[in-house]
Amino acid sequence: MKRVLPEVLTKQEQRDLLAQFNTRYFTSHRNMLMIKLSLVTGMRISEIINLRFRDITPSDGVFKIHIKNGKGHKDRMVFISPVMYNDLYELHEKHDIISTLVFCTTKKKPVKDSYIRKMIKEKGKKIGLDRIHFHLLRHTYLTRVYDKTKDIRVVQDIAGHSSIATTMIYTHTSGAAIKEAMIGDL
Repeated sequence: MKRVLPEVLTKQEQRDLLAQFNTRYFTSHRNMLMIKLSLVTGMRISEIINLRFRDITPSDGVFKIHIKNGKGHKDRMVFISPVMYNDLYELHEKHDIISTLVFCTTKKKPVKDSYIRKMIKEKGKKIGLDRIHFHLLRHTYLTRVYDKTKDIRVVQDIAGHSSIATTMIYTHTSGAAIKEAMIGDL
């Protein structure tokens, strides 16, 4: 079976995507934070939809998100900065929404994954990203972690993959890294 390398968003594409949202409005603010959270944690769409405030706890100067019953019925931990946590908390405070869910509708119901998939495609098209889908955010994050650490086991643990073979797709090299290596100093 042929494996296709995952595409990733550049830093500029990530910034452009996040800039599409007007955070004065609850729904737009919520949507931007769902995308941002995936870009900084690699969380899957189902994990974001099911995230509750009780799953986020302080831990040595950062916040730990306990992902319960993720893909394959596995639990795992990811971490966010205090700034990201404050952004999540302030979403509810600013818009006067009281819910145990981090991401909910104005009626305090869970956001549907079909809505999120449609929303990200529409926002991506506005900035010329026709190839965008929610899982691309996860690919972007996990590729960035591998680029930083060069440790496939760390990526495997963060991703929650049972098999290292699944994680190996993140060891591809970005075009920028190849260019830098080939045009190095003489």
